[in-house]
Amino acid sequence: MAELYAEEHGNRLDPLEHKLIESINRKPYTFFEVEHVVRGKGMRLKDVFQGSSIEVQERSGSEYVQPGDLVFSRAVSVDGVGMIIGLGPTIIPPGRKPEIIQLRKELRKGLSSITDDTLYEWDVEIRDMYFHIEHSLHSLPQVCNTDGDPLEFHRLIYEVPSAEEAFEKLCDLCVTAGAEELLADAKRDGAGQIIRIEFPWDRLGHKASPGMPNTVLGRIFIDGRRLTAEVNSAQRAKALRREIDSRLGRRAHFKMDKIQDVKSMLSELDGRSPGKKHSAEHNELMQHPEVREHLSEIIGRHWDGWIDQEIPALGGKTPREAVKSSDGREAVEALLKDAERDRGQDPFMAEANREGARRVRELLGLNDP
Repeated sequence: MAELYAEEHGNRLDPLEHKLIESINRKPYTFFEVEHVVRGKGMRLKDVFQGSSIEVQERSGSEYVQPGDLVFSRAVSVDGVGMIIGLGPTIIPPGRKPEIIQLRKELRKGLSSITDDTLYEWDVEIRDMYFHIEHSLHSLPQVCNTDGDPLEFHRLIYEVPSAEEAFEKLCDLCVTAGAEELLADAKRDGAGQIIRIEFPWDRLGHKASPGMPNTVLGRIFIDGRRLTAEVNSAQRAKALRREIDSRLGRRAHFKMDKIQDVKSMLSELDGRSPGKKHSAEHNELMQHPEVREHLSEIIGRHWDGWIDQEIPALGGKTPREAVKSSDGREAVEALLKDAERDRGQDPFMAEANREGARRVRELLGLNDP
């Protein structure tokens, strides 16, 4: 429409208006990565598909982005002045860059370079990707446990012959502590019999984080003749029921499986402020050097293991495999930038993750030119 207007009413336009129409009207939308920001003035953007950079004057937008962010936009230069004409409202975090890189691979097939014409040919796919990312960023995520099972909270309730017998048959479901260690926290009656005890159901190793020594699968509470077991997925509930039924047999009577999904649980928590007591306890705990040392060791092991872990965002490749190509190096770097972001977590944990990401860069040679 702008070109038709310029054809019919060109005499009403001054030279700058003609240049604006020529520069903007045939410029495709694309994904830009923010390379540098001057708050309240402007930023340097790099076209993820074409690789070219442009300095743009952008007062309001520059207040909200940081290096590594991605934006869906159209940027042009008119008389040497860079400007954004059209900007998607959602700022995309670095962690979503690998999927844009994957689309870039598709665009490149059979081409020596990606041009504006290429971007116009793929306009629908590029726009669809933006809307897909935008939708996923504003939607409630699919939350899973460490086994990849959708979160669903189950509370299994049994009637058992006695706390003593139930504990004896079930205590080895905890593989990280022996029976004697678990019994240290048990409550007993006058005759020394167990009347109340609590212990974890766990296993050695951790699928999601190799640095973790074990995985807690659930918790078992025995209070008199009532046994309550809590787990966070339907799959774990089924597995634990098999264990309890096979160990206690007919001497245990299943009463109920109380199920609560994530959405209903979040709605209950909605509007509640974080507990000040919990926050104070956490802060006090983090003051202990031995606690910080232990957490630092766990996070360090996580990052050491992450290098050889298959990452879905990398197409199932490990970071060590991915960095063998230029696209893979760029994707791994984007994931590390995302991990280094401070999202309001504990300052010590945030710094430990940043240190872990720096170590990964060294091990993978990402700091090399």
